[in-house]
Amino acid sequence: MNRGEDMAAFRCMNHPEREAAHQCARCGKPLCEECYNPDFGRCRENCADSLVKPEPKGPSAVFRVIVAILAIIGALVVLLLTICGALIFTQ
Repeated sequence: MNRGEDMAAFRCMNHPEREAAHQCARCGKPLCEECYNPDFGRCRENCADSLVKPEPKGPSAVFRVIVAILAIIGALVVLLLTICGALIFTQ
């Protein structure tokens, strides 16, 4: 029994009136020709889209903590220079 004969017993998850001709390599759903993306071997709408459009990564938590600490240190240095300057010029 080949793959096509195995899939004939299944119906497409998106189109129940159609027989499944393929199975998604990622989620395992039975799919008809319209729903199957042969370039990726996955669902056209769900699994293949995640390969084409990866979600952008934001800065890591460690990076954000380091930036916050450096900003605080910078603010303290400016405050210290302001206080020292005021003390020097007032005397």
